[in-house]
Amino acid sequence: MEHSDGQNAGSIVDRGKARSGANRGLHLAQVVFVLFCAETLFSLPYRSVYLLRQSASQAWIAALFVLVMICACFAFRQPVLRALGSLLSAPSIGNKAWLSFWLIFGLALRLAWALRFPVTLKSDNLIYFDVAAKMAHGQSIVSVFNPPGLSLFLAPFFMVVGTHTWVPLLCALLLFIATYLLTYALAARIQGSLAARIATMLVAIWPSYFTLVGVNSKETLLAALVPATLYFYLKACDPKVGLKEAHIHWGYVIAAGLCMGFAALTQPGYLLFPCVLFGFEMLRDRGLLKAAVRITVFSIAMLASIAPWTIRNYLVFHRTVLISTNGGSVFYRANNPNANAQYEPENAAPLSKDEFEADKQGYKMAEDWIVHNPGAFAVLMVRKQVVFLGDDAVGVFETLKFHIDHPVPLYAPAKAISNLFWLVLWTVLFFGFPLLFKPGNWRLWYGLLFLPFLYQWAIDSVFESGPRHHVPYVALLAVLAGMVLSSTARQKLHSNE
Repeated sequence: MEHSDGQNAGSIVDRGKARSGANRGLHLAQVVFVLFCAETLFSLPYRSVYLLRQSASQAWIAALFVLVMICACFAFRQPVLRALGSLLSAPSIGNKAWLSFWLIFGLALRLAWALRFPVTLKSDNLIYFDVAAKMAHGQSIVSVFNPPGLSLFLAPFFMVVGTHTWVPLLCALLLFIATYLLTYALAARIQGSLAARIATMLVAIWPSYFTLVGVNSKETLLAALVPATLYFYLKACDPKVGLKEAHIHWGYVIAAGLCMGFAALTQPGYLLFPCVLFGFEMLRDRGLLKAAVRITVFSIAMLASIAPWTIRNYLVFHRTVLISTNGGSVFYRANNPNANAQYEPENAAPLSKDEFEADKQGYKMAEDWIVHNPGAFAVLMVRKQVVFLGDDAVGVFETLKFHIDHPVPLYAPAKAISNLFWLVLWTVLFFGFPLLFKPGNWRLWYGLLFLPFLYQWAIDSVFESGPRHHVPYVALLAVLAGMVLSSTARQKLHSNE
């Protein structure tokens, strides 16, 4: 009897420790999420005012004022979120009608923008186009400086319909359809159709996303590949419920790995993405062995997607180049005495004219600067985070300023609308974080939707930063906003019954 009582007491203690550990994990996740929202809400007014006035003190005042005002309004968040949720959910419209309407609206919006503001491709966007044309015509490619993903995607279309300037626009429209449907699928699987309706509408009208449609941006391809990877990986865990694991569907694991491999071919920064899935698996805590096997299969499929290009590079250049040779240049451009947290065409010291040698030099010189200047590197990291989070008008910049000879008068108001959309989105997430962490599936959305964005934030804190780098996550952020607003809309519906 005493032995039995001792076992029961030990069991109670173990359960208490487990609950205590789970609570600590929940509190830590909440703190990280709230701080991230706060940094974004600070960064946007700071960067906007700094670019306008070139005054750090004025930027600080504006950023702190906006952040304090939003925090002061936190007590009144419920009526604001309920009003937004009711406005955006439109429960009287059926799911199919809603999905069809916003898909058509999104396509029309993009087509109208591209026709009204046509651009002449420049810089990397033009390089991707030219490389794709060479691939389509069987011409040799004498450089692997740029990652080939977008060119590999465009080449089959050029082979079928010819090398025309409207082909990237067609591809961007097709990629939007894929991103739109993946957004609905992700949101519906995680929280239901109401969240999915709101999320798809946000993706359809997202200013910085739809304005990129005509510039042949690799981010439009990544905006489809990232949610595809996460959706397939989620389905691999269980066909119906994300957290109750029945058996592994290896076909979905492989599909997820192949999608991420192509994403890495498009943007090599995704080579470390298995770390995100490892974090997701640790949050789920459903068995270390199964998680390790899943991630291993995912990584093998990812490398299998990259391998043909790596082999091709070895056969052509007689040296091992996994994807591209621009990594060292980018890394040094982002970490040197003259670095300003974003793209700079000139480095502190010139690199070799040979792209393979320059790649090695860039990494070495950047690493040397970081080791000898840890304080400056830490400050630069924060500045890079502000650049990453503090603007969401890259599509407006590309179409109304960068790719044309003279900026149009619409540029300033269009940029303001884009950044206002970004500010409202993160205010909704900040106001709604208690709702996000209330359901029992917080580990699911946190690992699947937030950790990937946190991963990109970490990458941009070290490498070259830019607001375009959060475009691939529009689907994930839209799902998060849809979860918040659908929860408040559902609460209002229940209170009216």
